[in-house]
Amino acid sequence: MKAVLATYSDAPTWADAPEPATGPGLVTVAMRAVALHNLARGVADGRHYASPADPGFVIGVDGVGVTAEGRRVYVSAPGTCAETVSVPEAALVDVPDALDDLQAAAAVNAVMSSWMAMTVRTRVRPGQTVLVLGATGGSGRPAVAVARHLGARVIAAGRNTAVLDAVGADATVDLGAPESEIAEALRAEKIDVVIDYLWGRSAELTLAALEKRGPAEFVQIGTMAGAEIALPGALLRSTDIRLLGSGFGAFTAAEVAAARPAILDAAVELGIEIDVTAVPAESVAEIWRADTAGRRVVLTL
Repeated sequence: MKAVLATYSDAPTWADAPEPATGPGLVTVAMRAVALHNLARGVADGRHYASPADPGFVIGVDGVGVTAEGRRVYVSAPGTCAETVSVPEAALVDVPDALDDLQAAAAVNAVMSSWMAMTVRTRVRPGQTVLVLGATGGSGRPAVAVARHLGARVIAAGRNTAVLDAVGADATVDLGAPESEIAEALRAEKIDVVIDYLWGRSAELTLAALEKRGPAEFVQIGTMAGAEIALPGALLRSTDIRLLGSGFGAFTAAEVAAARPAILDAAVELGIEIDVTAVPAESVAEIWRADTAGRRVVLTL
């Protein structure tokens, strides 16, 4: 069979690969669509803590395919970017009819980060105010919808003002404005929960705005604006702020598995539509480093 294999020195390559092992307890799935989100790319490039020590493995951590019995399923397992995979039944979730293959492949990872942050790492409640830092990104836009679904008032913060105006938030903060204006806008709000995809300077300004105005929870998910921040100890001593990380190391496998059906259902119920660029898997090298203008690449098989 054919599959997309990691190289660690260049773009992954479309090449021959061994047929997957079969046996009791395993379900064979003919794959149709595999999303190249940040997790999948990081593992494939050898940059993620889950990356194998050596290249040559099949890339992909999830995707959509069809079983021999005709079930259309979302697959969560390593090595999904192959014509055929063989996985335990527990790795499969039936895909709602209202989601096509491309949307189903792209939606789970895009929605999962905010869903887990707001339902597992913390519990967003009706009437709270949630600030989404990075609300114009591929995961930030669904985060606004998830927060509203949970009954919160939502403030969207980002640099693309046209996207900010379209995400459906109750208020917006332009992170491209002068820092004094950003700080003033943040302090004008009583923020209960921060969902942070940025870190860096945006996080510093937000934490400063929360000083002596708690309680508040700051849930850190991504580092698109910087890997580190300066955090004064006095801020934590003077304010009731809980700093939480939200990622696969912060959840149990059971919590992640239990969330997948709800995430697929939420993608339908909330009308979440991911901006997708579909690319044949054999063309993976052509798009690996390409600028996709914020759209999520889904490899088709």
